[in-house]
Parts: sequence; structure tokens; C-alpha cells
Amino acid sequence: MSALLEVRGLTREFPIFSPFLRRKLGAVRAVDGVDLDVAAGETVALVGESGSGKSTLGRMIVRLSEPDAGEIRFRGQDLLTLAPRELRRARRHFQIVFQDPYGSLNPRLRIGPALLEPLLIHGLLGSRGAEGRREGKSRVAAMLAEVGMPAEAAERFPHEFSGGQRQRICIARSLASKPDLLVADEPVSALDLSVRAQIVNLLADLQRERGIALLFVAHDLALVEQIADRIVVLYLGRIVEEGPTSSVLGRPQHPYTAGLIAAVPRVRMSGDRRRRSVPAGEPPSPANPPSGCPFHPRCPIARELCRTERPELRPAGAAGRVACHFPGELAGD
Repeated sequence: MSALLEVRGLTREFPIFSPFLRRKLGAVRAVDGVDLDVAAGETVALVGESGSGKSTLGRMIVRLSEPDAGEIRFRGQDLLTLAPRELRRARRHFQIVFQDPYGSLNPRLRIGPALLEPLLIHGLLGSRGAEGRREGKSRVAAMLAEVGMPAEAAERFPHEFSGGQRQRICIARSLASKPDLLVADEPVSALDLSVRAQIVNLLADLQRERGIALLFVAHDLALVEQIADRIVVLYLGRIVEEGPTSSVLGRPQHPYTAGLIAAVPRVRMSGDRRRRSVPAGEPPSPANPPSGCPFHPRCPIARELCRTERPELRPAGAAGRVACHFPGELAGD
């Protein structure tokens, strides 16, 4: 499939300053030379521990955070070269759903005007005056119905809804401009387990109906397995493994991926005494990453080569890539 989104060498650093003299003491490289493609209609999941750079990468893709280096091409157009007015027009075609639905909505604005706002910004209402108001009200009702909310919700304020209902409203608002790409930045992490499944199923249904591409940022591999066509695993701002969902989860090539899978709670059947290799310790400080492979201090198969030489991302498995000197050794755990 041809790529709708092409990311090349994307890098983002955050400086560390002294609290008193404001001298620069160092930098945290949150995203470190990421290459990523997303095809039209494809669902790609970004997974990894907190601090791996998932959200920063997603925010840079929609130009809410500016990269220090790299390219972001959407439909072949370099988004980093667009003037503010051109970027505003382009934003109609890519949108984002944030982790906190309450913080994403204006608490003083009723839901109807909040959903109407993107239509006004992008000039998507065909009429003005009384006819335009009627069209807007009809469009808002249709948007609410699409995410399973009643039309009367348009007259209520954000605080009158549950977390799951607010996230449905945020999804409706993000889809108002009919985008081709939707970045979902951990949209279910703050929700109850049953509500998570409802939101993920809603996103999957809307993605199939509209044929949009979905970049899904998540921690929960069980949810990722249900929704993603392809998985990209990040560690300290770098891609360590990428491939089709069935291959990555069924036979992981990188020890870190195997550890993430092992950390997913499972019901242990009678007689099943297998022990899986969960990553030991905490991730190292991104301000002072280890030499060689950044995962080697926690890796159960690390060797001297891992401590001295950083592995490059190379083809491995079924249409996948992996950054490991000894790929696949833990796949049978």
C-alpha cells in the first residue's frame, strides 16, 4: 500500500536547565531518528513504556510539537515547510484525540457549539444565517449519533457526562472535518475496562466505515491486538521492533517486545508453570542513556556486543524490522 504518512529521521530534544542560573545542563532526546509509514486505511499502534516517546511522536506528526530534525510528509507534502495558513488548511485532513477528554473540552462551552467549531473553522457549512444554523444543528446531531450519543447531548456541558461519554464526544469532534488520518493518543488509558472496550470498538467501526488511517498510541497490548494491523515498539525514543500485529505478538524478535507481552496479565491454567521474561528494573534516564543497546541493562540475553555497539533497525521476521544483535532468542518463551 502507498503511504499516506511518511516520517523520516524525526528527532525531538527537550533541554534540561539549571533551576537557578538557567544554564543548559543537558537534554532529553524524547524521539530519536524515527522512520515510520502509515498507509491509507491502516491502523498502526505505537506501544512502549511511559517515557518511550509515543505521545511526543504523535504530537509532532500533527504539528502540535515541533521536531528538531526530520521530515513529515502527508500525501507527499512536507508538513514542516507549510506556512501557518497552509498548515491550518491541511489540518482538516489529520486530527488528534487526546488522553484526557475533560481537558480537551472547554468547560464553559456546551457540546453543540464545541462540535460545530471545527466545521466553522474549516468552512464546512454550506449555508449562512438561519439556514446555516439549521444545517449546523443537523450536522451536530448526526455527529453525536455516529458515536452513540443522543441529540440532546448538544445542550449539555462537559461536566454532565461520564469519562467514556466525553471521549465519544471528543472522537466526534475530531472526525467532524472528515480527516484521512486520526492520531489517538492513549484515548482509553483513563477509562474503566468495560468502557475501554466500547471506545476501541467504536474507533475500529468508524475506521472501517470511513477508511481513515489510525495511529493508535497505547500501553494495553490486549487492546492493540484487537485493533491494529501493525505494531511499532518504542524504547527511549527509538523504534526497536516493527511488524504485522500477528507476527510481533506471536513471535517477537526483540527481548523488550517479548517482555512487554510477558507483562500482560493472564489467567494461568492448571499445570501451566512457565515463567516469562518480564523486563527487570526501570527504564534508564533518557538524559543519560546507556552505551551500546539502550535496553542491555535490562535484557536477559545481553552480551558484550550489546554493551558496546548500538544495533541498527534491520529487516526481520515477516515484513518486520528489529533493532537487536540477537533477534528472536526469546520468541519461544
